[in-house]
Amino acid sequence: MKSVIIENASVIRGNKLILEDISFSVKPGECIGIYGSNGAGKTTLLTLINGLLFCKKGRVIIDNIVLSQKTVRQIRIITGYVPQNFEVDPRIPVLSKTVVLSGCYGKMGLFHFPDQPILEKAYGLMKKLDVENVFNRPFGQISGGERQKIMIARAMMQEPEILLLDEPFSSVSHTSKEKIIEIIKNWHKEKGLTIFLVSHEKNTIEKLCNRVFYIDNGRITSQETIHGTI
Repeated sequence: MKSVIIENASVIRGNKLILEDISFSVKPGECIGIYGSNGAGKTTLLTLINGLLFCKKGRVIIDNIVLSQKTVRQIRIITGYVPQNFEVDPRIPVLSKTVVLSGCYGKMGLFHFPDQPILEKAYGLMKKLDVENVFNRPFGQISGGERQKIMIARAMMQEPEILLLDEPFSSVSHTSKEKIIEIIKNWHKEKGLTIFLVSHEKNTIEKLCNRVFYIDNGRITSQETIHGTI
């Protein structure tokens, strides 16, 4: 289980301030909801934790490691990230199983051919998420809901200690969403994951998270403890 601390972090893109003076501390095993309007900075906060961008000032500390260009690889190895959008050119025949398997390349090496146990693990995750039927289908030719499930399986392939979820239910049915929520709850209990969930649905956050950060115009305006959740 890993802790996440952000101290006075600001992010600037071009001349625009995206995140301003963000500070918080998350204990190992917490599940944090991130709630706010479009453009508030929710996705930017996840990419900051994952090391896909770096803060202009302040710092990000994960498991007592300060995130930097030198440490970003060891941070990403323990972090599973499910982006809101993951597009692949449909003309490029990347199979769904290949996308899932790419989740463990950071640990086993990009050019290491996956052995049978790893293939079985990928299939098992896809089956748990009800997408085993697209195992050998091109990723660019499956539905948006199936892609989101594939990306969740991909994130879990590397057995992360921190799971970052950016609107992971936006394209799935209500039935699928409820099942995935239960799967994530079980993963949290079994593996002690530290989870960050971005969602525009407050009731979804309340089902999964023990705290919620409210973001507006790049700032955390308030926090709330949620009782009776994982």
